[in-house]
Amino acid sequence: MPGEGLSNIQIDGEKLLKVEDVLGMEKARAMASDLKVKSFGMLTNLLSRPKAEDIEIVYEEKRFEAFWRVVGSSRFEYKRRKRYNVPVEGVVQDVEVLGSVLNAAAHKSFELEGVERCVEEYREESIVNAQNGEPGDFAKYLVLPNKQIASTDELTSDGTPIVALEAKPAFLVRKTVNALIKPIQADQILDEKIAITELALYFVPVYTFEFLWKSKDKRAIIALDGATGLQRQQASKIADKLRKSFTNDELFEFGKEVANFVPGGGLAMMVGKKAVQIYKDNREK
Repeated sequence: MPGEGLSNIQIDGEKLLKVEDVLGMEKARAMASDLKVKSFGMLTNLLSRPKAEDIEIVYEEKRFEAFWRVVGSSRFEYKRRKRYNVPVEGVVQDVEVLGSVLNAAAHKSFELEGVERCVEEYREESIVNAQNGEPGDFAKYLVLPNKQIASTDELTSDGTPIVALEAKPAFLVRKTVNALIKPIQADQILDEKIAITELALYFVPVYTFEFLWKSKDKRAIIALDGATGLQRQQASKIADKLRKSFTNDELFEFGKEVANFVPGGGLAMMVGKKAVQIYKDNREK
């Protein structure tokens, strides 16, 4: 409730999820090669269209991008006193209710007083880009096969980078909790619960290829979504626009930030397990 802090909010469903990769590097490379001539379409016309053999791959990359899904619920049970105005026919003078005679002649109605027991339930869901906190077209990934992973080590063990996760989970949780707190007109609160039922970080594989049209010294980038198998409209490399990817130290700091509000720090250890160990090893040197 307001002012009580997140320590009093129940947080469950902490997990890391890897959306299934339907491509793999070899298939992605083949798809990108099939699209390479078309990728220069904005730069060419019919008289200067490049030949396939004049275009070569000069850079390729697999990375993981991520998005947060935060789901919360709230339940409020309370009692409130209420007066009910009950209309009657014009011929009615009074009404006997539960042994009491109530006058109805003056206003062609009578009043009853009762105590209502009420229950209000709410649900909030937030799905945002883990890099910048902005909403996006991420719901499509929720219906795709995924695998829960124990730590980010399972993603990066082969050298695959993770795009920097700058959207703070604490902010997203607080935003969800604030949306779940509702004004209640009550004489007596019987029960009041707010919970985060899912705090999940989804990782999506992305393949990026840069092509060089040698004779014209022109470049084009193709990005393929490893989860959907489709070409992305926006393409960039970590080496360019998304240069900032997670280092071990950043993973550790991110893990500490999560641990500040998640009871037990389970998600922190899943995100920063390897980084925590490296941090400890360095301190012991």
